[in-house]
Amino acid sequence: MKRPILHQVTDLDLRLLRVFRTVVESGGFTAAELQLNIGRSTISRHIKDLEERLGMSLCQRGRGGFALSPEGAQIYQATLRVFGSMADLR
Repeated sequence: MKRPILHQVTDLDLRLLRVFRTVVESGGFTAAELQLNIGRSTISRHIKDLEERLGMSLCQRGRGGFALSPEGAQIYQATLRVFGSMADLR
C-alpha cells in the first residue's frame, strides 16, 4: 500500500497545487507570471514549498528550460483529478 504524501490537504496545499498546475500548463515560470499575476521569485518559492511538503522534486528549471520530473508528472495528473472533482462538486 502506498504511503500518503500529504496526510491532510490544506487550503495552502490547494493554493500551491494551483500555482503548480498553472506553471505546467503555461510551460514554465515566465509564462505563468502573466497567468498568475505574481513574480517569478514568488512562483519559484511556491513550487519549492510544494516540493518540500511533498518530499520530492517536481520539475527541473533553469537555463535549460522547464521540464517535469516523473514524480511531477504524476502529481500534475493527480492535481487535475483533484480540481476536476472539486468542479464536479460545484
